[in-house]
Order: sequence, then C-alpha cells, then structure tokens
Amino acid sequence: STQATNSLLLEDAPVPDQDGDGVAPVEEDDAEDSSPREGRAFAPNISGGSRSTSSTSKLTKGNGTVDEEVAKRHWQAMVQQGLRNYACKNPEVFRRRARRGVPMEYRWQAWKAALGLEERMQPGLYQEYVQADNQWTRLIEIDMPRTFPDIEFFDKEQQYSLLRILKAFANFDPEVGYCQGMNFVTGLLLFVAQNGDFRQRPRFEKEEEVFWMLVCLMVDERLSGFYLRQFPLLRRYLWAFDHLLASYLPDLQAHFLEEGVQHGVYLHQWFLTLFINCLPLPMVLVFWDTMICGGRGLEAILPMTLSLLQALQNVLLSMSFEDIVRFFKTIKKGERHSDPAIIGKYVIAKCGAIRIPPDLEQHLREPFSLTEEDLFDEGAAATSSAASSDEDRCVDSGHRDLDSQEEGQTGSFGAAFTEWPPTSESLGSYFQSIRQIGRDFLGWQGNVPSAKAETMASAVNSQIG
Repeated sequence: STQATNSLLLEDAPVPDQDGDGVAPVEEDDAEDSSPREGRAFAPNISGGSRSTSSTSKLTKGNGTVDEEVAKRHWQAMVQQGLRNYACKNPEVFRRRARRGVPMEYRWQAWKAALGLEERMQPGLYQEYVQADNQWTRLIEIDMPRTFPDIEFFDKEQQYSLLRILKAFANFDPEVGYCQGMNFVTGLLLFVAQNGDFRQRPRFEKEEEVFWMLVCLMVDERLSGFYLRQFPLLRRYLWAFDHLLASYLPDLQAHFLEEGVQHGVYLHQWFLTLFINCLPLPMVLVFWDTMICGGRGLEAILPMTLSLLQALQNVLLSMSFEDIVRFFKTIKKGERHSDPAIIGKYVIAKCGAIRIPPDLEQHLREPFSLTEEDLFDEGAAATSSAASSDEDRCVDSGHRDLDSQEEGQTGSFGAAFTEWPPTSESLGSYFQSIRQIGRDFLGWQGNVPSAKAETMASAVNSQIG
C-alpha cells in the first residue's frame, strides 16, 4: 500500500548524530539548541510527518530540540551584528546554523553574506547588460512560462523580471549564454530575494542583486561548468558520484546496474536544476542553505544526493527499472502529511558522514578541458549519463523542457504507484525519447571517432532495451 511504501523510505536510515548537523559539535552559545534529552533521535516518516511531537515547529535531535523561534532569535542576533562580519568571525557557528536551515526572512541576507555579494557587485553594470538582446533571448522567452508552473503568483511580471536577469547574464558571459536549468536556478534566487513571496512586485534593486548572486554562483562557485558546451563540470560530478555511490551505497549501485538504471535518468535534472525541478521546494531551500552557507560550496550536492538516496535505499532496492523511473519523476510532489523541510534537515544531518576523497576533490576543482580524451576517460557511466543531458543546451527553439516529465503524473512519493504499470505505448514513447537524446548527442559532438560513436550508441541502446 502507499502508506506501507512510504514508511519504508526513512525508517531504517541511520539517525543524526548528537549535534544534529552531522559536522560540528554544538557550542556553548547554542545551549538552547541542545539541552540534554533521553530517547531516540529524530527520524522522519514521510507518510506521517515526523516521529517528533511536532513536525512543523521543532526538530528533535539525539540530545535536544531546535525550536524555530530559537533559531529565529539566533539569526536575528547575527543580523544585528552584521551577517558578513559574523560569518567571518564565527564561520563554524554560521555554517552550522545554516545547515540546520535558515529562516526565510533571513535567508537572502545569509546567502548574500556567505557569497560576499556586496564585494562582487559593480554598480551600473547590470543596467548595461540588461539593455541588449542576444542570440539567447528567444530561448529564454520560451522557457519563462515553464518555470515554476505550479506557483500561482509567478506571473507575467515575475517572468519578465527573470527574463531580464537571464538575458543580462547571457550578455555578461556569452560563452555560457543560456542553458535550460539556469531558469530554475535564477528563479529560485528571485524567489528568495523576495522572501519567498512572488506576490511582491519585483524591484530593480532585487533584480540587480539576483543577477550578481547568479554571477557569484556561476563564476566563484564554478556552476557555469554545468552549462557550458559539452557540460565539463557536470560530467565530472556524474563520474565522481559513480565512485562515491560504489563506496557508500554498493548495494544500491549494484541494483541500479542490474536494472539498467543509468544515473542520467535522474541525476542530470537533479544537478542541472540543483534539485529545484525534482524535489519539494521546502526541501530544496534547506539543501541550498547548506550549499551556499555550509562551507562546502557546490560540492555539497554530492553528499546531499548520496544522503537522500541512502534514506530512500530500502524502497529503491525493491523496485524494478520502470518503478524507479516513475518514482524519481513523481518525488517532487512530496506527501500531503509530510514536512519536506524536516526531511531535508534530516538528509543534511547525515551528510557529515560522507567525505569526498582528496583525489576526487582535486579532479572536480581542476580547470576545464574539453579534449576528446576527457570526454571518454571519466568512465562510461558519466559519459552516457551526460549524453542524456546534452539536449538541454537549448540549441534551437524546439528544445525539450526539463519539467515536461511531470505532465500527467500523480505527483507524490507514494502516489507514483497508483497508476502502475504504465501502458506499453507510454513506455515505448519514453524509450524512444531516450534513444533520440543519444542520437542527438552523438550527432552534436561532431568530433567523436566513428568507432567510439558506435560504442557509445550501443551502450545507450543497451540501457533502454
């Protein structure tokens, strides 16, 4: 049953450590966060909220409780001292509190402080970049209505504001230009800049801040490597993920291999949209708090992904290929009685136990190289996974949209199984689209030797029957 399936998701997952953030011990100034308490640590249950007495206001930990009001008081005190100043003087406290989730009213200020936005901004430059159209303008216009279609107040005015920001960035960095996925990333920045309320009329000052925040992520955090031609950094992350999955979740990796599930089936959207188009928004915001303020930067998405899969491992191990694909397509909707933010905090709490080996870290941070050898030396799994992503470069007006997968879906963790099995026609259409992605990728590369192209084509086709 749906409820039985949901109860498996996190039931057997390890519980958070005593500090509750998986990384650093609680310090004296956080005594309110960590009064000693007996009993089992918090473990969320997706089908019914959490096992704590109040899933909406408190996060119960192994040795205490973090109350939302206490957290707000902490952030208010930090804001009064100057968040940038506080983060520089007390980096571990700032990072730990961010990993527990930043209250919405302080989130934009926290993100700006963590990325040093004020030092990055150059007055007048945004006005210059936003004036001129470019080769990407029409593609951006096409994607505007398909960004946050489920958010009622993301209206024409908000879409126009997002269009201006993306157009300005394409002028700022023509090498990146625009790639699908960037609309969701920038849209989330705009959402947080307005304190999570799209009913507010976009102000030019906020647009400018969002533009420079995007620059910080793309340039300083190297996110642009996910969207450059041939996706150099995305390939590395898929390759690194494959190694980490083998180390931390070997049973799940073996099951995915047995069922023919390539990481690109789910990861290319998770990474290209930084989870926005794939998970419930409250969970995404918690993940972004850690990514931006938690001290690990973009690399944090790797332990977060592993931690999430660890929480879902038991139910995924019971699924076939078709079930897994369907499950990942519907996970964004969440469960009616669950609290995605609480689940996100639980996932973050377990990230501290996941370490990226130094050699993988070094490779992720190396300068990009787009030689032919690089395309194939990082492993077949990463290459074929990235092949599934390549269509999203939006090279013409007929590009496919990332959120098309959700049309007609039931949309929850458990509801994914209520219309299963699918019809042969729907599966045939799905497999055909995957094949076409592979063909488009091989044709677009141009410089791939025919023998290697045949090998890649066989690998892609072998995964889809």
